[in-house]
Amino acid sequence: MTHEFEYKGIRYSVTVYEEIKGRWTWSFQIEDGVIRKCVDLPMEQEEIARKEVMRKVKWMIDHKKWLPPSQLES
Repeated sequence: MTHEFEYKGIRYSVTVYEEIKGRWTWSFQIEDGVIRKCVDLPMEQEEIARKEVMRKVKWMIDHKKWLPPSQLES
């Protein structure tokens, strides 16, 4: 299941899937960049996983860590 969001005008998506029975794997992609696996937690810890994904996405956008090095210089 993939959800689309926007933060500071930058689009990103969060995907949640069951890789191991009873556990959800959360990954995210900012714009058209690399898909990054973020957390793998039991389904009961959905709220913790959601907060951790959002924290990482916002940090990467705020610090421009999702941009390729060539775009950082311009």
